[in-house]
Amino acid sequence: MKRLGVGALLFLLLAGISFWVTWSEIEGKDSPVQVYKRQGDPNKSQGSFEATNGKIVSKERIRPVTGYEDKTTLYRITYMSDGVRVVGYLCKPKRIEAKKLPVLIFNRGGIAYSSHINKNTLRYLSKLASNQYVVLASEYRGVAGGEGKPELAGKDVRDVLNLIPLAEKLPYADSKRKVMLGFSRGGMMTYMAAKSGADVDAIAVVGGVTDLSQIYERSGDIFRNPLSRLVGDPLLDPKAYQIRSALNWPDKLKVPVLILHGLKDPVVPVEQSQQLVAKLKKLGYENRLVLVPGGNHYLTNKTSIRDREILQWFQRYINN
Repeated sequence: MKRLGVGALLFLLLAGISFWVTWSEIEGKDSPVQVYKRQGDPNKSQGSFEATNGKIVSKERIRPVTGYEDKTTLYRITYMSDGVRVVGYLCKPKRIEAKKLPVLIFNRGGIAYSSHINKNTLRYLSKLASNQYVVLASEYRGVAGGEGKPELAGKDVRDVLNLIPLAEKLPYADSKRKVMLGFSRGGMMTYMAAKSGADVDAIAVVGGVTDLSQIYERSGDIFRNPLSRLVGDPLLDPKAYQIRSALNWPDKLKVPVLILHGLKDPVVPVEQSQQLVAKLKKLGYENRLVLVPGGNHYLTNKTSIRDREILQWFQRYINN
Protein backbone atom coordinates (compact mmCIF):
# COMPACT_ATOMS: atom_id res chain seq x y z
CA MET A 1 0.00 0.00 0.00
CA LYS A 2 2.84 2.36 0.83
CA ARG A 3 4.47 1.67 -2.56
CA LEU A 4 1.13 2.33 -4.27
CA GLY A 5 0.68 5.54 -2.31
CA VAL A 6 4.14 6.84 -3.21
CA GLY A 7 3.62 5.91 -6.87
CA ALA A 8 0.28 7.64 -6.98
CA LEU A 9 1.77 10.72 -5.35
CA LEU A 10 4.57 10.88 -7.93
CA PHE A 11 2.06 10.46 -10.76
CA LEU A 12 -0.08 13.33 -9.49
CA LEU A 13 2.98 15.53 -9.01
CA LEU A 14 4.24 14.92 -12.55
CA ALA A 15 0.76 15.38 -14.00
CA GLY A 16 0.46 18.70 -12.20
CA ILE A 17 3.79 19.92 -13.55
CA SER A 18 2.82 18.81 -17.06
CA PHE A 19 -0.52 20.64 -16.83
CA TRP A 20 1.15 23.82 -15.57
CA VAL A 21 3.70 23.80 -18.40
CA THR A 22 1.02 23.13 -21.03
CA TRP A 23 -1.25 25.87 -19.67
CA SER A 24 1.66 28.33 -19.59
CA GLU A 25 2.42 27.57 -23.24
CA ILE A 26 -1.22 28.09 -24.21
CA GLU A 27 -1.44 31.36 -22.32
CA GLY A 28 1.79 32.62 -23.84
CA LYS A 29 0.72 31.63 -27.34
CA ASP A 30 -2.88 32.73 -27.47
CA SER A 31 -3.16 35.68 -25.09
CA PRO A 32 -2.91 39.00 -27.00
CA VAL A 33 -1.54 40.75 -23.92
CA GLN A 34 1.20 38.17 -23.43
CA VAL A 35 2.19 38.31 -27.09
CA TYR A 36 2.36 42.10 -26.99
CA LYS A 37 4.50 42.10 -23.85
CA ARG A 38 6.98 39.65 -25.31
CA GLN A 39 7.20 41.96 -28.28
CA GLY A 40 8.62 44.71 -26.08
CA ASP A 41 8.93 48.18 -27.54
CA PRO A 42 7.52 47.88 -31.09
CA ASN A 43 9.80 50.69 -32.26
CA LYS A 44 12.96 48.75 -31.38
CA SER A 45 14.44 45.93 -33.40
CA GLN A 46 13.85 42.58 -31.77
CA GLY A 47 16.84 40.39 -30.94
CA SER A 48 19.42 40.20 -33.71
CA PHE A 49 17.10 41.37 -36.49
CA GLU A 50 18.34 44.95 -36.75
CA ALA A 51 20.74 44.17 -39.58
CA THR A 52 18.05 42.56 -41.73
CA ASN A 53 14.95 44.63 -40.90
CA GLY A 54 13.68 46.34 -44.03
CA LYS A 55 15.84 44.26 -46.35
CA ILE A 56 14.06 43.53 -49.64
CA VAL A 57 14.48 39.82 -50.41
CA SER A 58 12.34 39.74 -53.55
CA LYS A 59 11.04 42.39 -55.92
CA GLU A 60 8.72 41.83 -58.88
CA ARG A 61 7.39 44.50 -61.18
CA ILE A 62 3.64 44.26 -61.65
CA ARG A 63 1.44 46.01 -64.19
CA PRO A 64 -2.14 46.22 -62.97
CA VAL A 65 -4.54 48.62 -64.66
CA THR A 66 -4.41 51.68 -62.41
CA GLY A 67 -4.81 54.62 -64.78
CA TYR A 68 -1.31 55.73 -63.78
CA GLU A 69 0.73 53.22 -65.77
CA ASP A 70 2.47 55.99 -67.73
CA LYS A 71 3.36 57.88 -64.56
CA THR A 72 4.34 55.30 -61.95
CA THR A 73 6.16 52.00 -61.54
CA LEU A 74 4.76 49.41 -59.15
CA TYR A 75 6.50 46.48 -57.48
CA ARG A 76 5.35 43.61 -55.29
CA ILE A 77 8.06 43.07 -52.71
CA THR A 78 8.94 40.72 -49.88
CA TYR A 79 10.90 42.29 -47.04
CA MET A 80 12.26 41.25 -43.66
CA SER A 81 10.53 42.24 -40.45
CA ASP A 82 12.03 40.82 -37.25
CA GLY A 83 13.00 37.60 -38.96
CA VAL A 84 9.70 37.20 -40.83
CA ARG A 85 9.25 37.59 -44.59
CA VAL A 86 6.38 40.02 -45.17
CA VAL A 87 4.69 40.90 -48.45
CA GLY A 88 4.33 44.53 -49.43
CA TYR A 89 4.30 47.01 -52.30
CA LEU A 90 6.57 49.77 -53.52
CA CYS A 91 5.39 52.43 -55.96
CA LYS A 92 7.39 55.35 -57.34
CA PRO A 93 7.07 57.90 -60.12
CA LYS A 94 8.64 57.05 -63.45
CA ARG A 95 9.92 60.59 -63.68
CA ILE A 96 11.55 61.75 -60.48
CA GLU A 97 11.55 65.54 -60.38
CA ALA A 98 13.95 65.89 -57.45
CA LYS A 99 17.15 64.15 -56.40
CA LYS A 100 15.25 62.30 -53.72
CA LEU A 101 11.53 61.99 -53.02
CA PRO A 102 9.63 62.04 -49.73
CA VAL A 103 8.37 58.71 -48.42
CA LEU A 104 4.70 57.93 -47.79
CA ILE A 105 3.92 54.79 -45.78
CA PHE A 106 0.38 53.57 -46.41
CA ASN A 107 -1.39 51.30 -43.91
CA ARG A 108 -4.32 49.38 -45.37
CA GLY A 109 -7.58 48.74 -43.62
CA GLY A 110 -9.40 45.48 -43.05
CA ILE A 111 -9.90 43.27 -40.01
CA ALA A 112 -11.51 40.26 -41.67
CA TYR A 113 -9.23 37.40 -42.76
CA SER A 114 -10.01 38.09 -46.41
CA SER A 115 -8.66 41.65 -46.17
CA HIS A 116 -5.63 42.46 -48.27
CA ILE A 117 -4.30 45.00 -50.77
CA ASN A 118 -6.46 44.69 -53.90
CA LYS A 119 -6.58 46.36 -57.31
CA ASN A 120 -8.38 49.40 -55.87
CA THR A 121 -5.66 49.82 -53.25
CA LEU A 122 -2.96 49.51 -55.90
CA ARG A 123 -4.71 52.18 -57.94
CA TYR A 124 -4.66 54.47 -54.91
CA LEU A 125 -0.98 53.77 -54.17
CA SER A 126 -0.22 54.71 -57.77
CA LYS A 127 -2.23 57.90 -57.44
CA LEU A 128 -0.27 58.87 -54.33
CA ALA A 129 3.05 58.07 -56.02
CA SER A 130 2.11 60.20 -59.02
CA ASN A 131 2.31 63.18 -56.65
CA GLN A 132 6.07 62.64 -56.37
CA TYR A 133 6.14 60.26 -53.41
CA VAL A 134 7.85 56.95 -52.86
CA VAL A 135 4.94 54.91 -51.53
CA LEU A 136 5.39 51.82 -49.37
CA ALA A 137 2.62 49.54 -48.10
CA SER A 138 2.60 46.33 -46.09
CA GLU A 139 0.15 43.44 -46.28
CA TYR A 140 1.18 42.68 -42.66
CA ARG A 141 2.55 39.33 -41.56
CA GLY A 142 0.72 36.11 -42.29
CA VAL A 143 -1.23 37.63 -45.20
CA ALA A 144 -0.94 37.22 -48.99
CA GLY A 145 1.72 34.54 -48.71
CA GLY A 146 3.80 36.28 -46.06
CA GLU A 147 5.33 34.40 -43.16
CA GLY A 148 4.22 34.57 -39.56
CA LYS A 149 0.91 34.44 -37.77
CA PRO A 150 -1.74 37.06 -38.65
CA GLU A 151 -2.18 39.62 -35.88
CA LEU A 152 -4.09 42.82 -35.29
CA ALA A 153 -2.07 45.76 -34.01
CA GLY A 154 0.36 43.43 -32.23
CA LYS A 155 3.62 42.30 -33.79
CA ASP A 156 2.31 43.44 -37.16
CA VAL A 157 2.96 47.03 -36.05
CA ARG A 158 6.60 46.09 -36.46
CA ASP A 159 5.88 45.32 -40.12
CA VAL A 160 4.85 48.96 -40.55
CA LEU A 161 7.81 50.32 -38.61
CA ASN A 162 10.26 48.18 -40.57
CA LEU A 163 9.24 49.96 -43.76
CA ILE A 164 11.25 52.89 -42.40
CA PRO A 165 14.67 51.18 -42.60
CA LEU A 166 13.53 49.81 -45.98
CA ALA A 167 12.97 53.36 -47.20
CA GLU A 168 16.35 54.45 -45.88
CA LYS A 169 18.02 51.93 -48.19
CA LEU A 170 16.33 53.24 -51.35
CA PRO A 171 18.66 55.58 -53.29
CA TYR A 172 15.80 57.71 -54.61
CA ALA A 173 14.01 58.13 -51.25
CA ASP A 174 14.60 61.02 -48.86
CA SER A 175 14.63 59.28 -45.49
CA LYS A 176 14.50 62.64 -43.72
CA ARG A 177 11.05 63.36 -45.15
CA LYS A 178 8.51 60.70 -44.21
CA VAL A 179 4.76 60.69 -43.63
CA MET A 180 2.23 57.98 -42.82
CA LEU A 181 -1.37 57.41 -43.91
CA GLY A 182 -3.85 54.84 -42.63
CA PHE A 183 -7.45 53.89 -43.37
CA SER A 184 -9.71 52.26 -40.76
CA ARG A 185 -7.69 49.41 -39.17
CA GLY A 186 -4.71 51.03 -40.88
CA GLY A 187 -5.54 54.19 -38.95
CA MET A 188 -5.22 52.20 -35.73
CA MET A 189 -1.88 50.86 -36.98
CA THR A 190 -0.81 54.44 -37.78
CA TYR A 191 -1.70 55.64 -34.28
CA MET A 192 0.22 52.72 -32.76
CA ALA A 193 3.25 53.38 -34.95
CA ALA A 194 3.21 57.03 -33.85
CA LYS A 195 2.85 55.91 -30.24
CA SER A 196 5.96 53.77 -30.73
CA GLY A 197 7.91 56.81 -31.87
CA ALA A 198 7.89 56.23 -35.63
CA ASP A 199 10.24 58.73 -37.28
CA VAL A 200 7.69 60.52 -39.47
CA ASP A 201 6.92 64.20 -39.95
CA ALA A 202 3.13 63.90 -39.92
CA ILE A 203 0.33 61.34 -40.06
CA ALA A 204 -3.13 61.26 -41.60
CA VAL A 205 -5.99 58.89 -40.76
CA VAL A 206 -9.25 58.20 -42.58
CA GLY A 207 -12.09 56.60 -40.61
CA GLY A 208 -9.58 55.36 -38.06
CA VAL A 209 -10.41 53.11 -35.12
CA THR A 210 -9.64 54.77 -31.79
CA ASP A 211 -11.81 52.56 -29.53
CA LEU A 212 -11.52 48.92 -30.57
CA SER A 213 -13.80 47.59 -27.83
CA GLN A 214 -16.67 49.72 -29.18
CA ILE A 215 -16.16 48.16 -32.62
CA TYR A 216 -16.40 44.73 -31.01
CA GLU A 217 -19.52 45.60 -29.06
CA ARG A 218 -21.42 47.29 -31.90
CA SER A 219 -20.38 45.19 -34.86
CA GLY A 220 -21.85 41.95 -36.07
CA ASP A 221 -20.02 38.68 -36.60
CA ILE A 222 -18.12 40.07 -39.59
CA PHE A 223 -15.85 41.94 -37.16
CA ARG A 224 -16.55 40.20 -33.86
CA ASN A 225 -15.33 36.81 -35.05
CA PRO A 226 -11.89 37.95 -36.28
CA LEU A 227 -11.52 40.27 -33.29
CA SER A 228 -12.23 37.36 -30.94
CA ARG A 229 -9.56 35.27 -32.63
CA LEU A 230 -6.91 37.96 -33.09
CA VAL A 231 -7.40 40.05 -29.93
CA GLY A 232 -9.81 38.23 -27.61
CA ASP A 233 -12.95 39.15 -25.72
CA PRO A 234 -12.86 42.72 -24.32
CA LEU A 235 -14.73 41.61 -21.21
CA LEU A 236 -12.19 38.89 -20.43
CA ASP A 237 -9.11 40.81 -21.56
CA PRO A 238 -9.85 44.56 -21.59
CA LYS A 239 -6.16 45.52 -21.59
CA ALA A 240 -5.67 43.89 -25.00
CA TYR A 241 -8.21 46.37 -26.40
CA GLN A 242 -6.97 49.35 -24.40
CA ILE A 243 -3.41 49.13 -25.72
CA ARG A 244 -4.80 49.15 -29.27
CA SER A 245 -7.10 52.15 -28.76
CA ALA A 246 -5.63 55.65 -29.11
CA LEU A 247 -8.37 57.13 -26.91
CA ASN A 248 -6.48 55.61 -23.97
CA TRP A 249 -3.12 57.24 -24.76
CA PRO A 250 -3.60 60.52 -26.70
CA ASP A 251 -0.51 61.93 -24.98
CA LYS A 252 1.61 59.51 -27.03
CA LEU A 253 0.56 61.10 -30.34
CA LYS A 254 3.18 63.81 -30.46
CA VAL A 255 3.28 64.03 -34.26
CA PRO A 256 0.96 66.36 -36.24
CA VAL A 257 -2.29 64.45 -36.87
CA LEU A 258 -4.86 64.93 -39.63
CA ILE A 259 -8.11 63.02 -39.06
CA LEU A 260 -10.78 62.70 -41.73
CA HIS A 261 -14.12 61.04 -41.02
CA GLY A 262 -17.27 60.67 -43.07
CA LEU A 263 -20.48 61.66 -41.35
CA LYS A 264 -22.16 58.65 -42.97
CA ASP A 265 -19.50 56.15 -41.89
CA PRO A 266 -21.37 52.89 -41.13
CA VAL A 267 -18.34 51.09 -39.69
CA VAL A 268 -16.48 53.38 -37.28
CA PRO A 269 -18.63 55.91 -35.36
CA VAL A 270 -17.56 59.48 -36.07
CA GLU A 271 -17.54 60.07 -32.31
CA GLN A 272 -14.34 58.05 -32.09
CA SER A 273 -12.45 60.66 -34.09
CA GLN A 274 -14.19 63.56 -32.36
CA GLN A 275 -13.30 62.24 -28.91
CA LEU A 276 -9.65 61.75 -29.84
CA VAL A 277 -9.38 65.26 -31.29
CA ALA A 278 -10.92 66.73 -28.13
CA LYS A 279 -8.21 65.05 -26.09
CA LEU A 280 -5.46 66.16 -28.46
CA LYS A 281 -6.67 69.75 -28.27
CA LYS A 282 -6.72 69.60 -24.49
CA LEU A 283 -3.09 68.45 -24.59
CA GLY A 284 -2.20 71.25 -27.01
CA TYR A 285 -1.06 68.79 -29.70
CA GLU A 286 -1.17 69.81 -33.34
CA ASN A 287 -4.12 68.30 -35.17
CA ARG A 288 -6.82 68.91 -37.74
CA LEU A 289 -10.23 67.25 -37.92
CA VAL A 290 -12.18 67.21 -41.18
CA LEU A 291 -15.74 65.89 -40.98
CA VAL A 292 -17.10 65.14 -44.44
CA PRO A 293 -20.90 65.42 -44.92
CA GLY A 294 -22.25 62.32 -46.63
CA GLY A 295 -18.83 60.67 -46.57
CA ASN A 296 -18.64 56.88 -46.25
CA HIS A 297 -16.08 54.81 -44.33
CA TYR A 298 -13.10 55.23 -46.68
CA LEU A 299 -14.47 58.47 -48.18
CA THR A 300 -14.47 56.78 -51.58
CA ASN A 301 -17.49 58.90 -52.45
CA LYS A 302 -15.61 62.09 -51.52
CA THR A 303 -12.16 61.41 -52.95
CA SER A 304 -11.44 64.96 -54.11
CA ILE A 305 -11.92 66.38 -50.60
CA ARG A 306 -10.12 63.45 -48.98
CA ASP A 307 -7.03 63.47 -51.15
CA ARG A 308 -6.70 67.24 -51.29
CA GLU A 309 -6.70 67.43 -47.49
CA ILE A 310 -4.20 64.58 -47.16
CA LEU A 311 -1.72 65.89 -49.72
CA GLN A 312 -1.92 69.47 -48.45
CA TRP A 313 -1.33 68.27 -44.89
CA PHE A 314 1.72 66.25 -45.87
CA GLN A 315 3.20 68.99 -48.06
CA ARG A 316 2.94 71.38 -45.15
CA TYR A 317 5.34 69.26 -43.06
CA ILE A 318 7.70 67.70 -45.57
CA ASN A 319 8.46 71.17 -46.96
CA ASN A 320 9.49 72.31 -43.49
